Amino acid sequence: MSGSNKSFCCPESKVLTEEICGVLDGPIDQVVWTAPSPSDYFQGTFTVTNTGPTSFIFSVNGVVYTVPPGNTVSVSVNNPANFIVTLVEGDTGKYCITLYKRFFV
Repeated sequence: MSGSNKSFCCPESKVLTEEICGVLDGPIDQVVWTAPSPSDYFQGTFTVTNTGPTSFIFSVNGVVYTVPPGNTVSVSVNNPANFIVTLVEGDTGKYCITLYKRFFV
């Protein structure tokens, strides 16, 4: 049938946005967030701000990023699975995670 409406047979999708924010106070070397299942979220933005005196690191899906003192690093990742931070004693910061999940109605 030519010119048919695809929405008739394909379910409409909606996007749910979740935000998780928190404070970091070293020492920390742990997983801060993990996806319930590997394909739960199709995209995530991870923003980390360093308010302490020295650089610290975080990783998303195993990729490591360095956050210098007084700076903010933001990364966008497809299919996020985990977020790990590593701070030594005296390091401080904050983080915000925005996650996007598609579901069908």
